[in-house]
Amino acid sequence: MHVTKIDDSLLEEWMEFRDTHVRDRVLGCARGLADRNFTVMPVPTASEANRVILNILPVHETVFYWEAATLEELGIISTLEARGNRMKNAFQLATGGGSRRRSRLPRRSVYLSTICAVTMDGMLVKVEPDLLPVWGPGRAPESMILVAGFNHIVDSLDDGFQRAKDTCIPQCARRLGLDMECARTDTCTECESPPAMCAVNSVVTRRPATPDISVVLIGERLG
Repeated sequence: MHVTKIDDSLLEEWMEFRDTHVRDRVLGCARGLADRNFTVMPVPTASEANRVILNILPVHETVFYWEAATLEELGIISTLEARGNRMKNAFQLATGGGSRRRSRLPRRSVYLSTICAVTMDGMLVKVEPDLLPVWGPGRAPESMILVAGFNHIVDSLDDGFQRAKDTCIPQCARRLGLDMECARTDTCTECESPPAMCAVNSVVTRRPATPDISVVLIGERLG
């Protein structure tokens, strides 16, 4: 049986963290993720998040990433590119002329992205954008690294779906330049006309056999 343990060296970084509410919430969520066998790396700051991502990603790996405010604020894309990783924008793959084949990530690749929400008991809500299916035979990457700020942590699945609808999806719609009501109001309007970006929401309740999923939790608000 796979048993996940949080690295003690990461826990030590929280010893002098002053905001006990943020610390307890991040570490509580990290324990929930570990109990569900996810690899989880809770860190106090964005700079520490960059460090752990650099440590777990080999230089030779090709990294597909989804453009998101969280990754932009981290600056991790340019950092990985500067050190020699081959970086590819997954949005271009997802919109490659409508080809189903081109919408798949190569099997031997890493997918780096954020996540709409993580529940306190360790479930992942809305992992992949609607345009980029990452589950299923022949299209799952070898591994995923998902980055979440303190503000992505929610108490329940209902809270996670609400955050996806009212925060995550409106932000994504604006970045994609889509003419959608939620992009203008930051509130889900339950679109009746397709395409509704919140129509399907994934929930990952436990570490799957594939891909290998690592979650980096950060004690800062991001995205």
